[in-house]
Amino acid sequence: MAPTRETVIRNLWASPGLFVTAALIAFVVVRSDTADRVGWAFYFAGWLPPAAALALCASRKESPGVGGAYALVVLLGFGLLFWLNHA
Repeated sequence: MAPTRETVIRNLWASPGLFVTAALIAFVVVRSDTADRVGWAFYFAGWLPPAAALALCASRKESPGVGGAYALVVLLGFGLLFWLNHA
C-alpha cells in the first residue's frame, strides 16, 4: 500500500524531532569539537523537511495546520537551547 500524500506531509512535519534528537545526542553525549559541528549540521538539516512540506502545502494552497506549528516550535525552541548551551 502506497503512502498517501497526507501521510508524507505529516511525516515531513514530524521529522524535526528526529533531527533535534540526533543533534542533542551529539551536543550532550559525545561532547567534542567534531560532535558540535555534526550536531549543528543535524540541527540545520532538520529545517529541510518542514521547508519541503511548506512548499508542498503552498503549491496546493493548503494550510500547514498544527504540524507546521509543531515543527517551527521544536526547531526554534531547541535552536535557542543549543545556542545558549554553546554561548
